[in-house]
Amino acid sequence: MIGNVHQRTAPATRLVAGVVLILIALLAFAASRLVSEGQRHAYDRGATPAPTYRVTSGKVYQLSSAGGVEGLTKAGVLGTGVTLACTASSTDGTAQPLTLESTKDDVRDLHVFATFRAAATGSFHFACKGIGEVFVDDADDAAADGSAVLVVLAAVIGLIGVAAALSGGYELSDYRLAADADADASDGSEARPPD
Repeated sequence: MIGNVHQRTAPATRLVAGVVLILIALLAFAASRLVSEGQRHAYDRGATPAPTYRVTSGKVYQLSSAGGVEGLTKAGVLGTGVTLACTASSTDGTAQPLTLESTKDDVRDLHVFATFRAAATGSFHFACKGIGEVFVDDADDAAADGSAVLVVLAAVIGLIGVAAALSGGYELSDYRLAADADADASDGSEARPPD
């Protein structure tokens, strides 16, 4: 009898732990949405670009837009035969044209529409003709994406929680079926077809 009780507490504990982990995963996901609201990346809803971005000479960076590549293509800013003109303005107001290494007009690129190699080190404001707000999400001083970390954490915790809850619940159902069969056998009753 004691062995039966101990055998049933392990799956029950797994089931409860799994449900708790699923709830923690849901909370982590909700927190990721709240954190996302305060970030300044092109893919964050309602974000505005930083006034300036710090870049290092010789490094390649990505230009992105909240409207995404699809929106820029529909607006005629990107596409075959369209030349994109972008500038980098230093804090003293001097504007230098950016030499773009590549432009992307494939909607699968989501928000990144061009890449450039920084010609100088410093803080610059980036602008492109026809694009209202330009982000440099991978700039040297760009904030880390805390919401993405929380989403990945929520997915991992949720997956572990689902696995624990399902395995605990499945094992408990096996014990329940075995207990019902033992009870029927000890009563001396056997399963008979109905008359």
